[in-house]
Amino acid sequence: MNKPIRPKPAEIGDVRISVVRGPRHDGKWYWRGRRKGRRDTLWTGWATRREAMAAVARLVAKGLPHPVAPALPEIATTQELLSTWIERQERRADLKPKTVTHYTLCARHLVAWLGELPVTDLNRATLERYRDERLREGASPRAITQEFKRLRSAWAWARDCGLIDGGVLPRVKVRVNGYRINHRTPTPEDVRAVLQHLDGDVLLAVRLLAVTGARISEVCGLRRVDVLVSTSELVLRGKTGPRRFPLPEGVLAVLSRRADGTEASLLALPVKAQDGIRNALTRACADAGVEAFTPHGLRRMVVDRMARRGVDIATAASLTGHSPEVMLRHYRKVTQRDREEAVIKAGLGDLGEVGYESGDEDVVTDEGHTGGKEAE
Repeated sequence: MNKPIRPKPAEIGDVRISVVRGPRHDGKWYWRGRRKGRRDTLWTGWATRREAMAAVARLVAKGLPHPVAPALPEIATTQELLSTWIERQERRADLKPKTVTHYTLCARHLVAWLGELPVTDLNRATLERYRDERLREGASPRAITQEFKRLRSAWAWARDCGLIDGGVLPRVKVRVNGYRINHRTPTPEDVRAVLQHLDGDVLLAVRLLAVTGARISEVCGLRRVDVLVSTSELVLRGKTGPRRFPLPEGVLAVLSRRADGTEASLLALPVKAQDGIRNALTRACADAGVEAFTPHGLRRMVVDRMARRGVDIATAASLTGHSPEVMLRHYRKVTQRDREEAVIKAGLGDLGEVGYESGDEDVVTDEGHTGGKEAE
């Protein structure tokens, strides 16, 4: 499959547009329009190149806002550094609220330990002490790694803006002992066994994951209005935009009883819904005697099932909310059985018997071709 060609940037008046990421399943890319010579973002959106140029052209025709250089405060302490950086992230139009929430949580932990420290004292020894203290209070190595990443981002931003003096912030290693990402893709039989050990809306959530191949965040974020009874579809709202998934009759019958058209949550899940589902799934795997798998493993299973049933690649990608390239690269798990069946289905051996027959007409020996077994 050919890799999609990334559209070239374009300039419309004083605005330059370029692709940030994509493409989406509908072929559109995520564009960002910035004022030429500056970094202030004036427009973002999913669009084709022509649509992006038209949208920015309308923006230019209305008149661009005058660039305003915000007054930058003086930064002396780590708390001032992080609070100033967080305020800047909150004004960014290209960040989702959940991303800003994650940044804020990381900053909160950093401020608790380093807040009163002058930024000039953020050296390797200080950061190593922070790592050790966070580990002692029970923080996970992954969480501490994320906190260091956010601190480096804030540091680099403030340095580039001229708010602080200094070079690159030292990198402190956080060793992860015994952690291994679970890449296992379950079989439908595994899932059926595990479902027997779940109940309530967690059971329904896992069933939806196994049927739709949706991301766990998409299932946890479902609302009652997302169930379209008239068209037998479920609206999944993910990072590539909303998409509609045709629901099998059994699933539709269960969800239709909750489809009252309101914005209320479709599922009654724990407060930390994603962690609750993951933990319940891990326990159910143990109870069922099945090797553990994650909600994302169910997503890979759905991709595999569609591929093995011969579903068109573009159609499968549109159902999972990915480009065909990403779906095949990261989600399709090819087994030896898949390879063997591919050889049979493609008829790679159907070339007749030529080349398989052993005859006397031409014999190859150490001396070369003799023309036959018997010397003439």
